[in-house]
Amino acid sequence: MTADVATTSSEFNPDLLDRMTGVKGSVADIEAKCQTLLLAIAPAFAAAFEKATGVEIDARPGEIRQGRRRELISQLSGDTAYCEASIANWSQQIASLCGTTLIIGLVECLLGGSDPNQLDVATRPLSAIELDMSLVVFEQLNDSLRGLVSADPKAKASVAKPQLELADEADDPLPDFHAAALTLQVGLGAVIAPLTLILPQAILLKTRISALALGKQANPNAEHWTERLSDRVSQSQISLQAAVALAPLPLGEISRLQAGDLIAFANNGDIEVTLSANGKPLCSCALGRAGARYMVKVERQAGPDENWKTDFA
Repeated sequence: MTADVATTSSEFNPDLLDRMTGVKGSVADIEAKCQTLLLAIAPAFAAAFEKATGVEIDARPGEIRQGRRRELISQLSGDTAYCEASIANWSQQIASLCGTTLIIGLVECLLGGSDPNQLDVATRPLSAIELDMSLVVFEQLNDSLRGLVSADPKAKASVAKPQLELADEADDPLPDFHAAALTLQVGLGAVIAPLTLILPQAILLKTRISALALGKQANPNAEHWTERLSDRVSQSQISLQAAVALAPLPLGEISRLQAGDLIAFANNGDIEVTLSANGKPLCSCALGRAGARYMVKVERQAGPDENWKTDFA
């Protein structure tokens, strides 16, 4: 009899055990919880985001997925920024993923360089500035979530530094719990990108969704994000490139160039140099020397307009 009991215990279905201990819900129960939360957080997030940034967005409920946390992040993390967050007395294990095109478009709009309806954003890796400024998306999403799930409207909601990818499993501070991924489809003018919350199923099962007062005042301690972004751009270290025009050569000669060959400058007199950053021309300069080092002397602008800082986002 004792042996039979031991065998039965060792073969106990771990999935059923998770259900019995409340760390995993049924597919139907979690789906219903997620649908309710998505319907509530979409307008709350859109309203909070516009108050914080002055940029109008459209947020609509999207796809819901269920599974282990790391598996869900792996499925959804292409072309996204990743961020971990917490809400005091609710959960320390919140994660979010934001599509990079939304962040790129947002930075362009905050810098005054683009009309949202005319954005033409290509998918690409985020720059350091863009990754830093993705924080505004994650902060407003987490604050909106707090208003819906926390019994204490003043509960501390904190957001970690956004990352480009999830840490390796050995370095991951969060456990691989049963989770649900709730996606909002966020529209910023011509750009539509996913914004996904990944939450523990155990927390969802215990949570009642409350209505958020959309008219409540924005956090008086929050800095204006346009100012924060402009300040961040102004303090950034930007790599500069200096280009010098060379004498033209026939294609046949170019194809035969080898190490040691010499090519003359295009100009016989003063050598004109175009100073650029991020592929954008900034100034025309003269080439010279100061001691043992070659230098350039800025002489005039080479094209950037008054909104030139948008090229460095």
